[in-house]
Parts: sequence; C-alpha cells; structure tokens
Amino acid sequence: MATPSAADAEEDRSGLLRLAVAGLAVGALAGLVGTAFHIVVDHANALRDAVVAWSWTAPWIGWLAPVGLAAAAAFAARWLVRRFAPEASGSGVQRVEAVVRGDARALNVAVLPVKFVGGTLALGAGLALGREGPTVQMSATLGHLAARSFRFGAADTRALLAAGAGAGLAAAFNAPLAGAVFVLEELVRRFELRIAVATLAACSAALAVMRALIGNRLVFSVPAIEVDLFPSYAMFLVFGAVMGLLGVAYNRTIVAAIDLVERNRAAPELRAAAVGAIVGLVAYLAPVLVGGGERQIQGVLDGGHSTAALAVLFLARFVLGPLSYAPGLPGGLFAPLLVVGALAGVLFGRSAEAVYPFLTTPMIGFAAVGMGALFVAVVRAPVTGIALVVEMTGATTLFVPLLTACAAAAAVPTALGDRPIYDTLRDRDAGRRVPPAPG
Repeated sequence: MATPSAADAEEDRSGLLRLAVAGLAVGALAGLVGTAFHIVVDHANALRDAVVAWSWTAPWIGWLAPVGLAAAAAFAARWLVRRFAPEASGSGVQRVEAVVRGDARALNVAVLPVKFVGGTLALGAGLALGREGPTVQMSATLGHLAARSFRFGAADTRALLAAGAGAGLAAAFNAPLAGAVFVLEELVRRFELRIAVATLAACSAALAVMRALIGNRLVFSVPAIEVDLFPSYAMFLVFGAVMGLLGVAYNRTIVAAIDLVERNRAAPELRAAAVGAIVGLVAYLAPVLVGGGERQIQGVLDGGHSTAALAVLFLARFVLGPLSYAPGLPGGLFAPLLVVGALAGVLFGRSAEAVYPFLTTPMIGFAAVGMGALFVAVVRAPVTGIALVVEMTGATTLFVPLLTACAAAAAVPTALGDRPIYDTLRDRDAGRRVPPAPG
C-alpha cells in the first residue's frame, strides 16, 4: 500500500481548514437567519395574543377573528409549500436527513423564503409546531448554497449541508453541543472528521451571531435543581421506561393524524385551513394551550399548576401537536414533544410522591428529565436529548438522572419495534416521490 506523501497530507490539512472556514460562514448565516426567524415568530405570537384579547371584548362574534385568521394563515402557509417548495412540508429534518444520506437531491433554494414565511404564518397562527424544524432546514439550505459558492465537491457539500443543519438547531435552542451532536448522532449516525470539523465551526459561529443579536440566556429559567440519587435512582429507570411507552404512543399518534388528514380528498390548503380553524378556536377558548410550547414548558417548570390542570394540558397538547403537524405545514416536532414530556414528568413525579411520600426529587427535576426522555423515545437520539435539556436549563445536576431515564426511554420503543419518528416520516416522503429540486 502506498504511503501518502507529505504533499498529500498538506493538501488534506488545507482542505480541512478551508472546510472549517466555510463552516464558520455557514454558521454565521444560520445564526442570522435563525435569530431573525425567532424575532419574527415572537412578534407573530404577540399579534395572535392581541387578536385573542380583542376577540374577548366582542363575545358573540369575536371568536371569528382568531378562527378566521388562523385558518387563513394555515391556508397561505400550505399554499406556499405546495406551489414553491414541496420539500418544505413538515419539519424538514427528515428531508435534510435524506439529502445527507444520498437518498434525495439537494434542497431547493425556495425552501428559504417558504420555510421562513410559511413557518411564521403557521407558528403565529398558534399551531403546536416548533421553530427548530424550519431553522434546521433553512440553515441546511444555506450550507448547500455556500458549498456551491465555494465550489466544493460532493463530500464537502454534504458536510456543509449537515453543518448548517446542526447550526440551525444550535441557534434555535441556544444549544451548540446539542446541535453538533445532532448532526453526528441523527443525520449521519457515525463520526466523520470532515463533517465534525464543519459542524463544530458552524455551531460556534451560529451561537456567536445569535448571542450578539439577542443576548446569551438560557431557553428556560430554572432554580438550582438538587437530585438525590438514592432512593430515587431506580425510579428514574422506571420513569424512562414509562416515557418510552409514551414515545411509542406519540409516534403512532403523529402517523395516525397524518393518515386521517390525508384521507380527506379536499385540497391540501383546505385541510390545513380546517386544522388552523380548530387551533384558532382553541386559542380563543384557552390561549394557554396553543403555540410552539416554550411558554407552556416555562409554566410547568415554574410550578403552581394543579394536577387536574396538568392532566388537561397534557391531553390537549398530546392531541394538538400531531394534529398541527398532520397537514404538512412548515414547523418542527421538537418543541411540541418537549411540552408533553415536561407535563408527563410532573404527572409521574406527583404520582410517585403519592406512593412514596419521602421522595426528595423536586417536580422540576421530573419535568426536565421528562423532556429529555420523551425526546429520546420519539427521535431515538439519546446524547442529543441529554445535551439539549442540560443546555436549555443549565442544570448539570440532571446528567445522571437523564442518562438513566434516557437509557430506558431508548430501549423500550426499540424493543417494541417502534421506529424513530424521522425514519418513518422520511420513508413516507420517499413514498410520495416529492419532486427533487435541481442540484
């Protein structure tokens, strides 16, 4: 076997440095776009809140305003997807995975405006969708466009596309480690040096830009969490298994909701408008139930909810998340499932406290671990889930409970033959034969 020459080694090192520089550029763009999307969605949410508040002043006809606006926003968002970028439907993470793995052609540049505008309309309407899906897909598209500008080959184009996706997740949740791990654990499912170099550079640049624009703060404000491992240690294993079962149910509910909506022969825009109208009515009746989920999670972490209120919120969000995702509107799955996980965590903790009154683990600990465990049960990316929760809350004391619960949360669905949600969604997309965008 020939030994690589010094010139070849130098060329490899130069290629990595060039890739790292390109990763920095992609990450900076991802941070800029992700932050802009965050700000615009926040304004859209504030506008929805104002409309709902106004609607209460006209009790007989006021409800028409949130219902009509949500239906119109969902209709417009779905029309944008169908007309300009079919691959922008849904979360987009599964589409990025397909491109990274070579199962689909490159992302269409139209994904950027469609995902930004359509995502703003869908999330602003109050649908239970997350910012992270659109941010990941938009940032991956930026990576592809940058690779074309740098005239990279196929391998490094793939690396920059994956790096952009990681930077998008990092910017969406202020979680750089989770963004980097997500690429290696979920998108490529193995360690590749070139992808790692590009991704680390991109995530660092995305966070630098995001924090320069809106500051460096945790996604969720939590007090110091102290978790006594004994005698609670075994309880977290049981808790993880329960969350694994819940993850199976949540995955199946998502698929069932998609099947239910697709069986309707109406135009996709009309199906989306119908779901939007339902969400608009919920926003009028109970505003606390709608939206991406960050406010609901913070409310759960702050405490003060009765068990009955938590149960109602849990059931409503368990249905509302899959229903919002079903029509193919641009929006993510992460944030909505984190809400369900936090609620399930507190409900489990209170049940455990009733059985074992000397339990010392605070309910906020169960809520935070529940977020990570349900994420792992649904997505099957345990390291990403653990890193995500710790970075969002800053609670490093949760590492051991998270490791324990997430081990069971990953094992139970796998043993039951339940597939990770993005594998299922990617196969469904492939079956529909979405027209590939030009390379």
